[in-house]
Amino acid sequence: MFVVFLGTTHAGKTGTLDHVDDVIGRSLTTLCNFVCHEKCLKTVASFCSGVALQLIKNPVAHSWSEPGHIKRHFCCVCRKKTDDSNCVECEVCEYYVHVDCQDLAVSDCKEAATFVPSLDKSSQVQHHHMREGNLPKDSKCIVCKKLCSAESCLAGMRCEWCGQTAHSTCYRKMENECDFGLLKKIMLPPNSLTIPRTELPMEQLLNIHRVSPSKIAPDEVSASSADDPKERDDTELLRIFDGNNSLRTQVYRTVSVQKTASVQQIRDAALRRFHIQDTPELYYVTQVVNEEGAEELLEDPVPLRNVKRPEGRRAQIFLRYKDDPEKTVVKVYGGWLRIPVTFCSLTVTKETLVQEVISEALSKFGIEKMTWNRYNLIEVSLDRGVAERTVNPQENMLQLVRNLRKDSLRRYHVVRFYLQEKEDPHDHAVFVGNMPVSLAQRQYERILLKLLGAKEKPFTAIGPIYFEYGSLVITFNTPKAASAAVQRLQNAVYEDKKLIVLCLPNVQ
Repeated sequence: MFVVFLGTTHAGKTGTLDHVDDVIGRSLTTLCNFVCHEKCLKTVASFCSGVALQLIKNPVAHSWSEPGHIKRHFCCVCRKKTDDSNCVECEVCEYYVHVDCQDLAVSDCKEAATFVPSLDKSSQVQHHHMREGNLPKDSKCIVCKKLCSAESCLAGMRCEWCGQTAHSTCYRKMENECDFGLLKKIMLPPNSLTIPRTELPMEQLLNIHRVSPSKIAPDEVSASSADDPKERDDTELLRIFDGNNSLRTQVYRTVSVQKTASVQQIRDAALRRFHIQDTPELYYVTQVVNEEGAEELLEDPVPLRNVKRPEGRRAQIFLRYKDDPEKTVVKVYGGWLRIPVTFCSLTVTKETLVQEVISEALSKFGIEKMTWNRYNLIEVSLDRGVAERTVNPQENMLQLVRNLRKDSLRRYHVVRFYLQEKEDPHDHAVFVGNMPVSLAQRQYERILLKLLGAKEKPFTAIGPIYFEYGSLVITFNTPKAASAAVQRLQNAVYEDKKLIVLCLPNVQ
């Protein structure tokens, strides 16, 4: 008999399960399949994948491989083996996930550039970047010197910088400072680097080309697909849309509910399907009544009895948020600002502009609020990576949040607002390769001006030049000029050869 329990990191159920030759009491979470002995609950070190995404202070996007079959590893989200379905891995930090689990992947890749001008470099400490599970065979714990790898489950911890391994219960006893292990002598510490600040995505900055993913993910296929769960006589499959954008693109998720299900049961099933961990009473469901997206409330006692079903298709349901038209609460994160707290919570009303949010957040962070015009509010989305945009200071904050909720509830729950200084004190260096070899500097300048379509030099300096390789570095003093040049040069061809264009980090 199972008993439901709640914990600080995982929510699940306890029971008596067979393990090897013993019968032991274990706990199994209902979302991420985390298993542990009841006696070990107090030492659980990992966070449930349903909430882990919300706990990252400075998110860093993963560099995903192409989908494929990865043997002898475990998914970092659902903790199951990767052998039987398509998976992807981060090519930087060895984070493995099923394609179906990618929505819940935590954007916590290694931070390669962490330099902060206001901090004393000599006092900065490089911390370990610990990743759970998928340890090399016969790995030994750096603390207790015993084996800590496992072939049957996701277990053990490893630092992605220095490679040290430890048990989940031992790794907190490791030295706080990471020395980069065997690579110490050739590793450039992240706290000595900055990445150019631009509006371009990281893939474009690093000139990484990936195959565009399908518009419809594997768990969002049409209801006529053979992969859909079978519909029984007493159940019905529903298409659930989390906002107007998902209806426009026809990207939905299917849920199976009893034909006699109440509105509350349909709502709760939809929340689970989109992995939304929030107060259920803040949400409601409606039915889509036509192709234009008009909707009607579902009503008890038997809401599915009168629901409209397009010809040859499943019933279409919207999951909606109960907006307060007068006010809402937003979190503003400090990011790399030198402040004592990670974020502050602000109440915004119908009259609140973005510039007022910046001013109030600065005040709560202990920074002079009159300097608000030196900062931008950045909207950062953690949906399958990290994407950001600068918010207009004159934009209405309440309307911005309401639009996010209306377009996509899933995306709304993975969006954050960060404060960022407007001025980037660093130059922007761009590497250009695959040009003709052994030319003079003036000839290279003429080629670049022609490719950029400019009469005057938009860059402030050229060099160093690697004449024997036909490559060089050009420097810009504004992110706007650098971004425009990168976009133009990455699409340029000279003498039937495509140029290699990369934004370079700055070494401090």
